[in-house]
Amino acid sequence: PSVVASLLLAALVTQSATFRIDTSACEAGFDLKATMHTVHGSTTNLTGELRVEPEDSGALKLSGKISISAASLETGNDKRDATMHSKSLLVASFPSIEFEPDRFTPSGPPGVDGAVPGAVSGRLTIRGQARAQEIAATLAGHDRRISASGTFDVAWAEFGVPDPSFFIVKIEKLAHAHFRADFVLAP
Repeated sequence: PSVVASLLLAALVTQSATFRIDTSACEAGFDLKATMHTVHGSTTNLTGELRVEPEDSGALKLSGKISISAASLETGNDKRDATMHSKSLLVASFPSIEFEPDRFTPSGPPGVDGAVPGAVSGRLTIRGQARAQEIAATLAGHDRRISASGTFDVAWAEFGVPDPSFFIVKIEKLAHAHFRADFVLAP
């Protein structure tokens, strides 16, 4: 990682600290290509807490959990949402999608806005199936807050999600996921 990125992260987190998601400043969603259209789904129902510890390398050691209410994901089509909740995500048995991060590693210098690009590694759990996941992410800090955003692809079949294709509508094998969240220093 660059020296500048390491210095910026050190300024954000000078010692071990706990941050909680600001539920008024978060969103998670996905884009899923299908025959002749793309399905866009999203939710603002995220909760979670992270413990952040600076490392000498300039990376941040992370622990904790971010949870997304699976039943709150909406695509703007009630029938499709009902199928997604009842069959694809099985929200009655698996009410949340969870991410347990373990490290943020900067990949370059901060942008003009001070945001540091990098990667967050951790474990993603969907339908009770946990898999290692790396997320291209950007972190920025201001006023006892860390703003995070990122994108990643999810091969939904790897998590036991049945193929939602039907008739002539074929669904792409990768969902393109995205998120943004502000984390506030816990008292």
